[in-house]
Amino acid sequence: MKKSLRDRMIALRRLGNRLALDVAGNTLAIVAAAIIPLAALIGGGVDMSRAYMAQSRLQLACDAGALAGRRAMTTGVVDQTVRDEAIKFFKFNFPSDASSTNPPPYGVASFTPVVADGDDSAVVVTASTTVPTTIMAIFGYNTIPISVNCDAKQDFVNTDVMLVLDNTGSMSQDTSGVEQNSGSTSKIAGMRTAVMALYDQLAPTQALLASHGLRLRYGIVPYSVNVNVGKLLPTTYLKSDNWTYQSRVADYSKPQTSNPTTEQYDNGNTKIKSSECLKYASNLAFSGFSPNPSGSPVTNGGITITYSFNKWGTDTSIDGTENGTKKCTRNAVISGGYTFNGWKYKQVTYSTNDFIVGNTVNISSSNNPGGYSATIKEYNLIELAAAASAGAGITTSTTTTSWNGCVEEPQTSWTLPDPNALDLALNSVPTSDPNSQWKPYWDDISWYPTANRPGSACPKQAARLTVWDRATLQNYVNALVADGNTYSDIGMIWGGRLLSTTGVFAGDNPTTYNNMPVARYLILMTDGYINTSGTTYSGYGIEKYDHRVDGATYPNDTTDTNNHYSRFSTVCGIVRGMGVEIWVIGYGSGVTMDSALQGCATDPTKASQAADTTALINKFKEIGKEIGALRLTK
Repeated sequence: MKKSLRDRMIALRRLGNRLALDVAGNTLAIVAAAIIPLAALIGGGVDMSRAYMAQSRLQLACDAGALAGRRAMTTGVVDQTVRDEAIKFFKFNFPSDASSTNPPPYGVASFTPVVADGDDSAVVVTASTTVPTTIMAIFGYNTIPISVNCDAKQDFVNTDVMLVLDNTGSMSQDTSGVEQNSGSTSKIAGMRTAVMALYDQLAPTQALLASHGLRLRYGIVPYSVNVNVGKLLPTTYLKSDNWTYQSRVADYSKPQTSNPTTEQYDNGNTKIKSSECLKYASNLAFSGFSPNPSGSPVTNGGITITYSFNKWGTDTSIDGTENGTKKCTRNAVISGGYTFNGWKYKQVTYSTNDFIVGNTVNISSSNNPGGYSATIKEYNLIELAAAASAGAGITTSTTTTSWNGCVEEPQTSWTLPDPNALDLALNSVPTSDPNSQWKPYWDDISWYPTANRPGSACPKQAARLTVWDRATLQNYVNALVADGNTYSDIGMIWGGRLLSTTGVFAGDNPTTYNNMPVARYLILMTDGYINTSGTTYSGYGIEKYDHRVDGATYPNDTTDTNNHYSRFSTVCGIVRGMGVEIWVIGYGSGVTMDSALQGCATDPTKASQAADTTALINKFKEIGKEIGALRLTK
């Protein structure tokens, strides 16, 4: 019997009710219905994770490329050199050519990074590509786009660069150690070129900072056995009354002889009258002759001189009308007094008042002074010249000496650390205590006990931090001269002092300028290891005899050098502790990066050797790029 439509609908409803009440087999239906959205969800997560990782790595590559490009910038604009450097670093971190042997990661499509100019000499890098999908492709999404945009620019901070430059005698050689007498192939000539290369590298930075009211400054410390800084110091920090030097005194203790000596007066081609000769014989004045003192006998400080008449010329007619030259002679008999009995070599105290204010000072220049002293006396070189000038009986040749600006250091210690090592107190100023003050370096009066002059050297005057123009800096480095031994510790001491924000030159070194911070850097360049000598006159006197670095006795040059190495390492640590970033460069074949030189640098990457002049120039350029203080802005 054929069912009606109503009956069928009732039957279907009953079937639906039974199915609704029977849960057997429902899970399969639910899973079948959910598999497509689940696949989309899981696949999307996998593909998006890959896209996220690709995006992150692409951003790192962009950052590296922008920074590298900005470091390569020398003219303030993006040129081909900048583009090449930026893309090289970008591709090193994220290859971009799918057809190469080193394809892009994550299967991204080939792309080309774009390098362009930005504001304030920034380097802008952009890149975009796509990441292929896997499961998401089922739903029609074949790729996921990713892109990056970053730029690097110079940080707007003030910049101070201190150059501590070896000016020792070996700098007159070439890089292989052959003497060049400071010629065009000498190491000191190469150093001049390298300094100017650094200046040129940073010239765009200097101009950019200046355009924003900020500054880039250089200070220079040429060093050898000491440094020339005395005339940069306030006079109140100098011991300006007297100081004791290794020197010599003339010993006038030999009794004066009483044998007559013959003296002669020659009036040239002018005729001499007999009456004038008679006055000469009595030590009385006449035209052309002025005795001091007058009259015979002469009594001067216990010395008695009597004159006896001898003759007044070759013609005895004594009428003064003869033709030709007439010469008058007399005999002098000296009674009492003392003559020169040799030199005594020892520590001698000299007045430094005139010397330290820039006046010339007369000193004796004779190795065998003559004349006589009324009493037994030891004359230092200034006193000897003064006695001869006063006409008191002593005779000596003289010369003038003036202060070149080099100094002897304050009190130090040979056992470190020691708070009494006042020369290492870079962040302090001297007090009224003479031990804390500097003394004038005076090589013209210096001798040591073996009757020899010590080796000495005084480099060109150091330069305080200032903004330089190129011509002025070129003139300065052209005047540097190679001379003396290698005392790198004293170079670092003064590089640190000139950078200190609290020491003697605190007024030069504010921590901010025009409301922006100051980044401070120091570059030490040396062509040799520390090399001291006990008989060299350095910033610590003549160490073999003054014992300022080696205690009560001088053991040997090796121990002395080791003590200076200890001081060098100490002062490097002090300078690093001041927040100064230090580079160390060993120049030429005579020096490699030993532990002391490496340890002086801020980190091992900032200690390196430049075997030749080309390498030195490139190193200075590289440092100039780093000093640009690059920062990533996006």
